[in-house]
Amino acid sequence: MNRICPNPIPWEQAYKRLTKYAESRPSVPPSPPKPLILAGWAYSNDNEKAQRWQETVAWANARACPEIVSEIPDADYYFVDSLSAYTIGPLGGPMYQEWNFETKAKPTPRELDEHLRTLSSKWSEIVGNELGRATRPLRFGGQKSRRLLISANANTCPTWGGWSYLSNDESERRAFTRFRAAINKAIVPHEVDHVDFIISETDEQQA
Repeated sequence: MNRICPNPIPWEQAYKRLTKYAESRPSVPPSPPKPLILAGWAYSNDNEKAQRWQETVAWANARACPEIVSEIPDADYYFVDSLSAYTIGPLGGPMYQEWNFETKAKPTPRELDEHLRTLSSKWSEIVGNELGRATRPLRFGGQKSRRLLISANANTCPTWGGWSYLSNDESERRAFTRFRAAINKAIVPHEVDHVDFIISETDEQQA
């Protein structure tokens, strides 16, 4: 796991302490780097968050108040398995730019059948045993078949929040990103952009 920066609330608290410290001790630059919180958090990738926090730590060290940032416990930090470096778009995901956007053709019905068989036969291996028991891939949908419909057990709850919503905690939402990434890795070169869950009352999802 990579420690990126404090979560928004402790980052804002540290920024306020640094700002108060700076008010009585003139320096250049006079204020600490602004934290990437609220919209700044939503529209920045992991590399940008990490860089801004490193700048904040450097500012604190240079002004003899390193304890303000060093005292933040690990529990208040944002961690990721791998850092995102893509440009964040208006929906919080990757922004595809004209110079690097590649239009993907819709798979043939045979290719989609093969992808679905791959997912069905290796589902628990792909998404993990816990999610494998609670969910089951059903079919592809959408204009270019880039939407995957999944049956989900109503009596269970995913680690990212719920079957119809994502947690407010960034680290928990990352679990859904990893879930979708594992699916896409299994069906390369096809990819799904959206995952929709159809809630089922059945206890056993796997056939």
